Amino acid sequence: MTNPYLFVLIAVCAISPFAISIAQKQDKKTKSHLKNIFLFLLISQIILSLLNRTVLPFFLVISLIQVVLLFFAQTPTVILNLANTFYFFLTMAQLERGQNNLSPNPLAIAIAFILLFNNVMGLLLINKEKRLVIKSYSRRTKFIFLSALILVTTLILGTSYQNHESRARAIAKITALPEVVEYLKEVPFGIIAIDHEDKNANAYIIHVYEVVDNHTATFNWYTVNKTSGAITKDF
Repeated sequence: MTNPYLFVLIAVCAISPFAISIAQKQDKKTKSHLKNIFLFLLISQIILSLLNRTVLPFFLVISLIQVVLLFFAQTPTVILNLANTFYFFLTMAQLERGQNNLSPNPLAIAIAFILLFNNVMGLLLINKEKRLVIKSYSRRTKFIFLSALILVTTLILGTSYQNHESRARAIAKITALPEVVEYLKEVPFGIIAIDHEDKNANAYIIHVYEVVDNHTATFNWYTVNKTSGAITKDF
């Protein structure tokens, strides 16, 4: 499945020049602006978290603690933001793994962007250096660096897109099976989802089932080979 958070990381990289320019300023007015931005983003991520289809209570608690701490101790607040970022990414990845929903969650992506952007703002806020010496690179060096960044990003996006398409094709193959078509007619709310990947067999393990009274009623398990597309079923 395409990882939508990759676009978030790319967007954060794009603000690096802006962040560096702010990092050179250490006056109280700049620090006050950074603090206000940090607070605004904290409140934004709390609101979006409440609107998100998957509410993370621990994430919300940490965010609220950050709002309070920001007025008394800025460094612990920034450290908590870093920890909350790791918690959010790991938890969302676990929740979305194996789900049949191939579309990204816009609110989750927005929260991820806010978290990463606020990490940058937080590091600038607690930076105590009086002056940062930023080396001036030549146009050739900048061009090489930008070209390398574009190449790496293209490779990552290409691999991610291929994986997304491969998973979508595997689910489509199972959905088109006559027995599954009949099953879905009888069980309109039946679910077809990739449970996991079998690396040794180079295949997707797909589960066809329904949820009845909070229990899983399995119709069948299917194995779809990634290379040949061959399908085998458990029973």
